Amino acid sequence: MPASKLPLFLLLLMILATSPVTPPTSPNITTKHSSTSFLPAQSSGLNGALQWLASNQSSSGSYGDYREHWAASAAYALWLNNSSSAKAELSYSYLAKQLNGSSTWFWGTYGEADVPGAVLLSIASSSHLGLVNTTAATAELLQFQQSTGGFKGYYDPNQAQTVTSSVDTDMALLGLINSNSIPIQNRIFAVRYLLSLQNADGSFNLTSSSSFDPIYSLAPDPISITSLTLLALRSEGFTADNPTISNALKFLSKSAAAYFDENGHVYSAAMSALAFKAYDQPDSTINATLYIFSQQNSDGGFSDSSRSTSYPESNALDTGWASIALETQSSEEGGAPSTINSPPVASFSFTPQAPTVGVTIRFNASMSHDFDADQLSYIWTFGDGSSAEGVNPTHAYAEAGNFTVTLTTLDSGTNPGPLSDTRSLAITIRQTTVQNSSTLLISTALLWIVAGTIGGLAIIGIAFYLGRRSARSSTVHRA
Repeated sequence: MPASKLPLFLLLLMILATSPVTPPTSPNITTKHSSTSFLPAQSSGLNGALQWLASNQSSSGSYGDYREHWAASAAYALWLNNSSSAKAELSYSYLAKQLNGSSTWFWGTYGEADVPGAVLLSIASSSHLGLVNTTAATAELLQFQQSTGGFKGYYDPNQAQTVTSSVDTDMALLGLINSNSIPIQNRIFAVRYLLSLQNADGSFNLTSSSSFDPIYSLAPDPISITSLTLLALRSEGFTADNPTISNALKFLSKSAAAYFDENGHVYSAAMSALAFKAYDQPDSTINATLYIFSQQNSDGGFSDSSRSTSYPESNALDTGWASIALETQSSEEGGAPSTINSPPVASFSFTPQAPTVGVTIRFNASMSHDFDADQLSYIWTFGDGSSAEGVNPTHAYAEAGNFTVTLTTLDSGTNPGPLSDTRSLAITIRQTTVQNSSTLLISTALLWIVAGTIGGLAIIGIAFYLGRRSARSSTVHRA
């Protein structure tokens, strides 16, 4: 459901009034969180996504076997919304057990760094490190780092073996940096490896020989790969002033806008939104966020079209990252997390359904709604040069014809500011079927004239007939 945005000057005003936000993946997060639970029974917006995550969690806290990275994103989204969430605690207990287990599938020779890196990132960012043997987890994760500085885990079918990749390196770095457990030399080598994968257009490759792989769950396209690498480099202290970062942001801003036109890439939108927030790019953040809302499924969850085996079925990985992207933290320490404003939905009806000229038409916009429960304003245009405001206006057309009625709803939300949606319906005004009094008088007079003429002719005819008959009778009598 794409929502129309306000005029450019208003949008710029809202952006200027919006404070920079801290990305959820930044190290050393100390912001306190609200203990208020999310609103129930919402099928759309952030609340709907959180409700989906809570409802689809298994009794163990997982979201399926070999899907610890799914649980990691879901748990962090639930915790960001409510640091006392029982659902989040259940997932973190499960994730800590997996991370502490030396025989867990993602450790060892045939393991991969991106999944345990994502788990460690989620655990560290949510202040759950006390559940983990950090020393052991760090040692296991560092075993994936190769002499090139990159972390391995991506299976390259061309080489028939696991190789180093930007995504495995990104997730490992994010997890280790947020847990303050990676030696400085390992960080330097990892960053050098990432920088070696940047292309001339500013994007980052998956590996030295592959730009991307659509079936790699955490890196299905160049947009998500570049976004994730930008987040990893941000945790290393890189800023938007750095030429490497500025080139990557230019690529992301340009390519993401075109890529989002292809329906279904919500995971990429979520990752790019987080990257834009991390480097204080409000214009691009808004575009990515609005796209995320437009791709929400009817059950409240999200699904990226790259998940060919489940798309468009909602899943915890995409729903978790989309929710994280929609949740931001106050720039002031101790502030509660705030959510990005969801656009309203405009809808209306009118009666009567077949109006005629001069008849009063009643319009009803009460079907319009806002997922954030913001107060709505209603602006109407009726297609004949007239307009109105309010939820239940009335209007009468002076002429017959086809007109377009347009309703624009504007919410009262913030972050980035008020948003609007527009709905238009065609209405046909017919000519009235009741004749006016002047026409009726003319028709009645004409009827009397015709009737009088016919009556007069009838009388003349009868007199002529009787006269002829009388004359004939006289002739016969004389004979």
